[in-house]
Amino acid sequence: MLVVWVADFLEFQLAIDDPGGAVSVHLAGGLWGVLAVALLTDAGPRGQWLAQLVGVATLLGCVLPLTYGLNWLLDRVYRQRVGRQGELQGMDLFELGAGAYPEFDIHGDEFLQR
Repeated sequence: MLVVWVADFLEFQLAIDDPGGAVSVHLAGGLWGVLAVALLTDAGPRGQWLAQLVGVATLLGCVLPLTYGLNWLLDRVYRQRVGRQGELQGMDLFELGAGAYPEFDIHGDEFLQR
């Protein structure tokens, strides 16, 4: 439920395009997993919470900026986003010239022409 809520929040409230839900799954699911250890443990709760919060701070303070920066740099060298025509047409038709699932014809013939 958390991942679905975060995916909707990122897309509709923050206007962040994440069609595969990778940010939602890895960020929300990962942070919940780290915090759930402290929440669901029988060990000393104060020490465990502190350890898990240090882990979350490390992830948000080091790993998130590092991966964002590397992806930003990669995007400057080699564009990771397809052009507008490819988005409208669909990547299977745009790059390969054929439908991936021809038995499901959801577009008209105007998408088959280049």
